[in-house]
This record gives sequence, C-alpha cells and structure tokens, in this order.
Amino acid sequence: MCDIIWCKKEVGGKPCDTINYLDPYCFWNWEGKINCAECGTVYFIHMIQGFMYLGPEERPGEKPDTSPLYADKPYDGYSNYRPGVEGRTRPYECKPRAQLLGVADMVKFSIRGRPVRGWRPQPPSAGLAGSFGFNWDIQKLSPEVWEEYQKKLAAGEVKDW
Repeated sequence: MCDIIWCKKEVGGKPCDTINYLDPYCFWNWEGKINCAECGTVYFIHMIQGFMYLGPEERPGEKPDTSPLYADKPYDGYSNYRPGVEGRTRPYECKPRAQLLGVADMVKFSIRGRPVRGWRPQPPSAGLAGSFGFNWDIQKLSPEVWEEYQKKLAAGEVKDW
C-alpha cells in the first residue's frame, strides 16, 4: 500500500492528471519536496508512520529532494512513467543484504530454536544442494552446531510450539 499525490495543476490549458506513487519504504517517516513526474510541479509533504501529516503543498520555484518511484495517467489509458526515467522518476535502489551488511545472514536455528539445514558450508556428503533427505544426522555432520543446540536445550531456549 502506498500514498499518492494526484497532480491537478493546469498545464497548457488542461489539468496534468498524473498520479505519483510514493512507496512506503522511502517515504515512511519523511519530510521534503517531491516533483510530479509529468509537469515537474514541486510538492512539499511530511509523512509520519506512512500517513500524510502535512501536504501536499505546492512549492513553485524550489528544487525537489526526490522523485516518485512510479507515475501514471489513469485517463490516458496505459501512459505511465516507470522507475528510472531520467528527470521524472527515480530508479530502484534495492541492494542485497550482503552488500548492506558485508556478509550473508547465517541461519542455523529456527525461530523455535531447532536446527535448520540451510546453513553453509555443507559437507560434500550432502549431495546436490545439501539434500540430506530424512536421514540428517546433525551430530555427525556438524558437531559445532550440535554443541550449540545442546547448550540451547540446557538453557531452555528451545520451544515445541
């Protein structure tokens, strides 16, 4: 679910009628200026917890801080501005977690504290894609995870449901 700015500014004798979509990940707690993808009108908005607290207020003559991710014109059929159109919309800025943190997440235990089979490195005996089938002897295949599991059992951190 995202918020929108529906630009109704008169441009060339007719309304702009462009819906600018504000994705919640970038605009969750955000205050600043955003431009319309069609006519370039700059709007000031202030969003708190995903809700529009102030705005949209027109700010003529000011430069925008950012652009919407996507925009379309519902009355013109299929005309739209996809992400990354120069000067109109901004590109996706999704980065893998490994780039943000430097290393991949290693999940050895489930939310209930039981060992899972998705961690690496898997031994060569695991076969294709680490598929042990139903005979998964954690004590023999990974003694360090087995020891950590025994400590979790002793501490009472393992739950059934």
